[in-house]
Amino acid sequence: MSLIQIVRIVAVAVAVIGAFVAIPEAGLIMAIIGLVIGAIGVDADRATAFLVSAVALSVVAGSLGSIPVVGEYATSILGNASAIFNAGAVAVIVMGIKDRVMES
Repeated sequence: MSLIQIVRIVAVAVAVIGAFVAIPEAGLIMAIIGLVIGAIGVDADRATAFLVSAVALSVVAGSLGSIPVVGEYATSILGNASAIFNAGAVAVIVMGIKDRVMES
């Protein structure tokens, strides 16, 4: 099991557990996990798909709230996943800028 696989499992666990239990400094934890995933887990050929996924997840994260009983939890899980994806998107963008600057 590689490092990135472990980080992805931790990301899913934090997103799901954070929906049910208050995690101290959850935002910081999700940001660090997202930055790690974006920096070492997204290849250059998959960067565009990752960025589109981050935008799409941000758009739909709050749309499940109207479902009775589970809507609040589903919205919270998707919101947490969106926070992780958005931090990863920042890392992907920074890595893309770094690659463009360094290729000259």
